[in-house]
Amino acid sequence: MDRRGFFKTILSAPLFAPLLLSSSSSKGNLQLYIIADSPQLFLPLILQELQNYGLVSGFTFTLLNPHPEEKDLKRSLVQKGWRYMSKENRVAAALSFNILRKNAPPSFTLIRSGKIWDIRSKRLYALWKEMNNRHSLSTWLTQVSFKGVQEKICLGNSVFIYMDGQKIENVTLKKNSFRSFRTKRGNISIVVENGKARVSESSCCHRICLLSPPVSSAGERIICAPNHFLLEVSGSHSIDTSIG
Repeated sequence: MDRRGFFKTILSAPLFAPLLLSSSSSKGNLQLYIIADSPQLFLPLILQELQNYGLVSGFTFTLLNPHPEEKDLKRSLVQKGWRYMSKENRVAAALSFNILRKNAPPSFTLIRSGKIWDIRSKRLYALWKEMNNRHSLSTWLTQVSFKGVQEKICLGNSVFIYMDGQKIENVTLKKNSFRSFRTKRGNISIVVENGKARVSESSCCHRICLLSPPVSSAGERIICAPNHFLLEVSGSHSIDTSIG
């Protein structure tokens, strides 16, 4: 499932919209969303990788509401060194569950302050592929809210422009500018303003890239799939960002 399909699906969950608004209103807030009927099969590995990225601190968790497989979920986390606690205000991760209005392919994504962070890299990309290819459609949405998060994010100096998988240009973020690129399906343009880059024009039918917020942190991306176009902020980073 791609990013667009993922959010179309979880927006069908009655509680998702207020949760997203809450995330966007609280700076530094970090939320993990997993579509899976058996989250215990995937959550331990995702948490381990987030710890490797430096995004998660602490090994305590709680469940805010029931889940059909909560016993197995607790067991799988405890086996990985996590400790269950009953009080929400003392844990590093609080888990809550919601039922989707329709079944959807298993997937996951991360949101910080209302912004999408694509963590499907290295081991997690293999996990995401396995979820999509080997597991049946799911009804349950798991939300993991993290506390005390310290993120390793650096501002970038430039953006790399890729077309059809090939890097074609490097545009500095230190100077306001405008660039237009010809693709097989039309034109796409980017604007750099005040150290941030955004897509200002696009011939694609979805228009998601036009709605994506400007990017400035190393590793952040804006993707226009129909035009085979990728904008990525250069620099060292802990996780990738994918928007659109």
